[in-house]
Amino acid sequence: MLYYLKELYRRYREDEVPAYGAEMAYYFLLSIFPFLIFITTVIGYLPVSGDGIMDSLANLLPHESYLVIRQNVEQVIKSRNLKLLSFGFVSMVWAAASGMGAVIRGINRALCQKDTRPFWIAVPLAVLFTILVAMLTVVYFMLLIFGRHIGSYLTEIGLFKTYWVGWDIFRYAAAILMMILVFVLLYRYSPCIKIRWRNAMPGAIFTTAGWLLVSWLFAWYVNRFWNLSLVYGRIGGIIALLVWMFISAQLIILGGEFNAILIFNRRAKKQGRRHDKNRA
Repeated sequence: MLYYLKELYRRYREDEVPAYGAEMAYYFLLSIFPFLIFITTVIGYLPVSGDGIMDSLANLLPHESYLVIRQNVEQVIKSRNLKLLSFGFVSMVWAAASGMGAVIRGINRALCQKDTRPFWIAVPLAVLFTILVAMLTVVYFMLLIFGRHIGSYLTEIGLFKTYWVGWDIFRYAAAILMMILVFVLLYRYSPCIKIRWRNAMPGAIFTTAGWLLVSWLFAWYVNRFWNLSLVYGRIGGIIALLVWMFISAQLIILGGEFNAILIFNRRAKKQGRRHDKNRA
């Protein structure tokens, strides 16, 4: 275990994970407001409330960041303007694809040092993963928002005698499995070398578990001990959101680094030696 921690830290420094994480956090910060505007505008045309999305964010983000997001999104979507829907989608895809490109470069840095794929392959790949993540995020929110309604409906039609607590467990378990699926696809198809499914799984589990834990700890710490408004004033919530995204981005790249460590060690053992600091 100590060896893997040391190797992960070495790669963290040598592969410039903070630099890629900062780039991703910047673009994802630009994309989160258009994305939430897009999602809540779509839900606004349905016979349900979009409050479930904001309530879900409240469980992950520091309170100041949550308030900033909620106030801005609610202010924009009041008009229910179709132009906002188009603008939100285009802005979200551009900014998020730029951030996803930084993630893909960071993952490739771990596995093959430099991504030599041409522009017309790298950019569509980043856009494709951006759309995939956006679609699965929508499904994730739908599970959280509509899951309880579905459970109540199943109870009404007699499938469950009482509201089944296991249904709530299933909802959250399904959401976590979807996160793992997204990261498996990212670690499987974004690298410039061929990665097997079984080699992509450890990093996906590492990133999902780490992200859930770190998000909860970060929100808990900021809400109780780190009063950003004293230093940054009204933009304290934005700063907290940016720091959270920076940490999240690094965790995603570290998942790729973790896969690389396991892959190179497995390859080295087949050759009769343990992987050292030199790349395989």
